[in-house]
Amino acid sequence: MSDGVTQFLTTVNGFTSIGSTELDAIDDEIETRNFNPNDYIIRRGEAGDSMHVIRTGRVRVPIVDAGSGKTKMVVHLGPGDMVGEMALLTGEQRNADVIAETEVQTLVIHRATLQPLLSSHPPLARFLTEILGKRLEEGGGIEKVGKYRLLGKLGEGATAKVYQALHPGLNRVVALKMLSHTLVYDKNFRERFLHEARTIAGLTHPNIVQIFDTEEAYATYFIVMEKVSGTDLSKLLKVRKILGPDEAMDILSQMSIALEYAHGQGIVHRDVKPANCAVDKDVAVKLMDFGIARRIQKNPAQKRARMVEGTPRYLAPEAAVGKPVDGRADIYSLGIMAFEMVTGRVPFYSDTIRELLQMHVRKRPPDITRIRSGLPEGLVEFINGTLIKRPDERLTDWSTIRRLLSGPASGADVRSAACEHELISVRYDPSAGKEVGAAVEGLLRSLSRIDGVDVFHGRMVNVSNSDGSTATTAAPPESTLTT
Repeated sequence: MSDGVTQFLTTVNGFTSIGSTELDAIDDEIETRNFNPNDYIIRRGEAGDSMHVIRTGRVRVPIVDAGSGKTKMVVHLGPGDMVGEMALLTGEQRNADVIAETEVQTLVIHRATLQPLLSSHPPLARFLTEILGKRLEEGGGIEKVGKYRLLGKLGEGATAKVYQALHPGLNRVVALKMLSHTLVYDKNFRERFLHEARTIAGLTHPNIVQIFDTEEAYATYFIVMEKVSGTDLSKLLKVRKILGPDEAMDILSQMSIALEYAHGQGIVHRDVKPANCAVDKDVAVKLMDFGIARRIQKNPAQKRARMVEGTPRYLAPEAAVGKPVDGRADIYSLGIMAFEMVTGRVPFYSDTIRELLQMHVRKRPPDITRIRSGLPEGLVEFINGTLIKRPDERLTDWSTIRRLLSGPASGADVRSAACEHELISVRYDPSAGKEVGAAVEGLLRSLSRIDGVDVFHGRMVNVSNSDGSTATTAAPPESTLTT
């Protein structure tokens, strides 16, 4: 091809990052097409494996309401604009007609030509996927992702958007976390996003956000997860500044239960912080965002990481210097959280990340009792113990942590005549025993933190008799908790 096509493309948004030499290399793969007024450049419903860059002339794009079939608006486009990129990227049918208003010339780029450019030129990928992301939400937005029907957007961050959705078969409301289209072609972000789904899928605990499914649609990836009510702790702290000791200890206790379970499953979170702690109106806590979680290595390599991952204000000293980490790093981060929750500030702060990391490694944390007096002794001991620099000397024993965060005992005798009983019966298939056991264990631990509670935990088991009938018998108690 000739006639100044390469020079023209270097002026088109998205293609400006690609050198003319590289564009010359695909010159023969780009078609030029001419259209008369009222010609259809693209027809709605057609399969799409190419996009058009308008070189000369103007086109109109009628936007049709999916429900009524009526045109609700018309978009007018001209030189330098692109059409058809949505179907090219998603592999789905064209969702709108594109009609020439004047004589029009377009440059046609096919999927086989574009894909290598998207992988090797992130600015082009970001530009095209930003357009795609916006068009998905124009005029009613995305209506369906796989089998899930979208109900609206819940929020948006730098790397993902979160939607509320309904599983029509189960009538269950879920949250869909969508990887931002600006990062789809960033291999590191994409792998981290999918890694989060794989990691949490194996964790079933009442204090950890549950993953149900994954979907690939609209040229990006979705994680289908439990919809969490309430807000994250960082937003709560922005409003309230500090929390009362009892509330802080309750939240920390639930977070510690979640972390103990995750560590028991061989997972270290590596990004424990208020933003990853969801709290509802009843102060029920969920640990979220396992995006940089890793399997705990029994014999970790001593080679230090090239890049420090995590949030600098909450980073353990061993993580700050790039050493391999285990669950003790999460406990240090939980101690930083605790300090912030009751004082309104983190123990270490600097305008530079380098200095902040050095403070985690070398600087002694401030005396919390001088910042806020009257805190329970157990909470002070927990914070001081978890913020010890050396992992081998740090407070990491879960039974001690539970005791420190449980608060002073009331001395009430739960076996008195004034007690009340709450009976919960769970019937389940033996194949679900592991998940049920984890959920029950979480409930038992939560109850154990409440003063004046006596818990008996036993199981009823169906037993097959020799005549083919079944009988139900009581299994031995698995745990008894008395406070």
